[in-house]
Amino acid sequence: MALPKLETPKHSCVLPSSGETVHFRPFLVGEQKVLLVAQESENTNEQVGEMIRLIDICCDDVVAKELATIDLEYLFLQLRIKSVGETADVQMECKSCQEPNSVTVELENTIVQEPEQVIDNVVYVTDTVAFDLRVPSYEIIQSVNLNNAEDPKVIFEVVSKCINSVIDGDEIHTRDDFTQKELMDFLDTLSLDMFEKVQAFFTNVKTLRINGSYDCVKCSEANPYELVGIGNFFG
Repeated sequence: MALPKLETPKHSCVLPSSGETVHFRPFLVGEQKVLLVAQESENTNEQVGEMIRLIDICCDDVVAKELATIDLEYLFLQLRIKSVGETADVQMECKSCQEPNSVTVELENTIVQEPEQVIDNVVYVTDTVAFDLRVPSYEIIQSVNLNNAEDPKVIFEVVSKCINSVIDGDEIHTRDDFTQKELMDFLDTLSLDMFEKVQAFFTNVKTLRINGSYDCVKCSEANPYELVGIGNFFG
């Protein structure tokens, strides 16, 4: 006699950046096992890769690697809530006595924090020269070495891959008009002020945040906290 086939419920959410409604099912026990193994790895690229794979499996009509980072993080958070539960135990160190504390975080308290300043995707570095930019997708993020995310070379590489076109007066140079090396060489000619204008587009973006507080188990000191990004929610 064949074993019964189990049906899983369907859920939906609205992505904060694109405004698209996405339907998804919770991930299954076997899929969660693979995710847990990836989370134990110190390789950030592997963790991101498994997150992308799960979203592709569980969500309808979504190509996870092409989503903006905020949309993919939000979608994975909703998927995790419906699959595992609304809380996560996160290790935090007391700011007063440095004692490790296991803090239960309410994931449904996550908010989408709007940027202080909205930067147009077309950023002018001179009166006539501008970059048409896009928010990095996880396909772009995964193409660099995330284990050295603070390396200026990595930041520079991510920025370069988020340039849709270079505008020079009435002329528009698309990605087909130049090589990656030519673009990198051109970026090297920017002044620091010019590059800061470009970076402002990437720093003024929506983020996922959870605010809360806990009392240290050792010294009873109150510890307010703010977690940013899903990597911090589950760590």
